[in-house]
Amino acid sequence: MPTPANKLDPAAARPPEQNALSPPKRQKLQALLITSDESLWPQIGAVGDQWAPRQVDSVDDLIATAPAGGAAVVLWDARGQAPAAAVLARIQMHSERYVIVALDAAGNAAAWESPLAQRQIAAHVPLPIVADVLIAALERGREEVNARVALLGDGSGTKEHAPRGRQKFTLRSVAIFACVLAGVGAAAFMFLRHPDSAVVVKSKPVEAPAQQLTEGAAASADEKVDLLIERAQQAMLDRHYLDPAEGSALTLYRSALLLDPSRGEASQGLQRLAEILFARVQSALDERKFDVALQALETARSINPDDSRLAAFDERLATLRTELGPAQIQAALNAQNFDRATQLIDEAARARVLTGAKLTQLRDEVRRRHEQFDNGRLVALIGARLQQDRLIDPHNDSAAFYLDEARQTGVSSVALQAQNQEFIKRSLQAVRSAIDQRRYVDADRYLTELRDCGAAVSVVAALQHDLTAARSQPAHEKSDQPQLLDLARSRLAQGNVTEPENDSAFYYVSQLRTVDPQNTGLPQIVSAVQQKMIERSREALDKADLARAEAVLRQAKSLGDSPGVDALNERLLEAKLKADGALASAGSVPEVAENSLTRLKPLQLNYPSRALAREIQGWVEIGYTVTPKGKVVDVKALRADPAGVFEASATDAVARLTYQPVVKDGTPIAVTTRIRVAFRLAAK
Repeated sequence: MPTPANKLDPAAARPPEQNALSPPKRQKLQALLITSDESLWPQIGAVGDQWAPRQVDSVDDLIATAPAGGAAVVLWDARGQAPAAAVLARIQMHSERYVIVALDAAGNAAAWESPLAQRQIAAHVPLPIVADVLIAALERGREEVNARVALLGDGSGTKEHAPRGRQKFTLRSVAIFACVLAGVGAAAFMFLRHPDSAVVVKSKPVEAPAQQLTEGAAASADEKVDLLIERAQQAMLDRHYLDPAEGSALTLYRSALLLDPSRGEASQGLQRLAEILFARVQSALDERKFDVALQALETARSINPDDSRLAAFDERLATLRTELGPAQIQAALNAQNFDRATQLIDEAARARVLTGAKLTQLRDEVRRRHEQFDNGRLVALIGARLQQDRLIDPHNDSAAFYLDEARQTGVSSVALQAQNQEFIKRSLQAVRSAIDQRRYVDADRYLTELRDCGAAVSVVAALQHDLTAARSQPAHEKSDQPQLLDLARSRLAQGNVTEPENDSAFYYVSQLRTVDPQNTGLPQIVSAVQQKMIERSREALDKADLARAEAVLRQAKSLGDSPGVDALNERLLEAKLKADGALASAGSVPEVAENSLTRLKPLQLNYPSRALAREIQGWVEIGYTVTPKGKVVDVKALRADPAGVFEASATDAVARLTYQPVVKDGTPIAVTTRIRVAFRLAAK
């Protein structure tokens, strides 16, 4: 007996080359109607040529005939079908790529409020059907299907009929996953927001004295990232792409990257979200829903500012500039694209499409919200690094670094109070551990940070006294000293010459020179490490990376005089002079006051350990050039008091600075400047 045209034929549902339920890009998508009421079919069958409608009599028929794992919008005639939750679960378990639209009497709308809020259905369409309402629900369903396909794949590798055991396992997994999200999602979020609740992890044994992040802390951080990614993936399925702000896929993926910038799943999730947003931009522009299009476009731009599609969309929007008014600027602000918002304001000023008062208001708004965003990001970074137990290392991605940056950018002491106290508590523990393990260089660094963050003077003084006493112990009392010589040899063999900063051959050699300068193996390892550093500096010079070459060469020189260091230093000087000549040939380099420049990185000083031990204070005046890209080059110590003490530390800190480029007549230019770097001890 022939199958009616509206019925779903199992054979027809499985063409040899493509699953009929897998949606091509903007081609026809299945609209599966589950009903035994034949009068509904004519109303559904006329939804338009962008859909491929089919009908089955019941949910059992759907599961028996439709391939598992396919993608479709399912129109379920829910009249008299109870309990609804069980039916919804059966449909969803047959395919995670099915998006359900409930058809029910208009008087039952209240019964669907909870399934809508929980994203069990995409829409409720009241009966009798109104064509426009149905089409809007189908389009909403299409958008969610595309999102699920983007997240889960198209399901082409899924078998038509999953074994019963697998279906039970999947249902159980979803139930467990839902419980986990409901039970610990809020707690985990509060835990991430409040670093005071983080567990203090003890230092590792002395066999690896320099490693700041313990295995327990690393595992804890990984668990937090895993949870954030799981919540983000669920938000994608629930179509919470941008809202609500705290629970959206965008916020959750970015929070995961804040804790672990190398996490691929979070980066890939953001890219999938960008694809969904670009599709939304196209659809919204076609429908002239400019507010939706602008918000989606600017958010996609914040995810991937180099996407090739942006130029075409911007060109299209440029023709609507008058009609859009300040809405485009506001969308850029909402997406936290502050540079983009400033650019749009400047364009509006040149085109004279906004009044002077409105332009001033928008510029003030950009400045205010940019400051709020930067401050909030710094506070979040401090909390994240405290949770990860990354107190002072790496120097430019640690709690100490972001605390200093927050102070310099004007974040209020009230906003930083909790993080500052937690940092003091952990640093005090770290100092005691470093002294016990005779890691005196680390102890010096922690004490410097404690002074900067306002730790009690009496407590810091007591620790300084303990450190000085430990350093003065006779050599025969140091029998339990960590095997720094072996560690230095091991890192040199591994090729870890200067990095990571606190677990390299240079690091352990420097510690060994401080705690055991009479060690018989010291001269040989110093010579070997210095020679390898000279090679690294020469390689950087060959690649015209003058800043890197100079930094490594400066470290090599700190290990002692060497003909190799002197020869390479002369070559470096010649290269810098040649670079200066190139800058000069492009025009004179003006000198500006340092406080007129905008720093993008704070000045991060390391107090020389010997000066700290002898309680020496002083200053160094540094001159340098800021390139058109905001990099610092040609760093020179101009004057110092006392001489020969702080120059290396000051020039190394200044060389790591970066600035917002100076712009003249619309073009970034190089400028020279100078700064006085002070080294002061806290008052006792």
